[in-house]
Amino acid sequence: MLNFLLAHKIAVGRMLSMIGATATVVIFEYSFGLSWYISVPVGVLAYVTMPILWAGLLDSLVLKTRR
Repeated sequence: MLNFLLAHKIAVGRMLSMIGATATVVIFEYSFGLSWYISVPVGVLAYVTMPILWAGLLDSLVLKTRR
């Protein structure tokens, strides 16, 4: 499973970015009652940071499996 995730790290990161950004905008808009001009920048921030966090998580998993 880890080999599959490492082989498709960029594609999975992009998919998680889209899902995370969409969920963030929806949650901020409807659950918290904030307007779109607050929700959209937070969604963009989630879109940008998700692949970075995903790569960091996979790198830490690889380091743990090598020990």
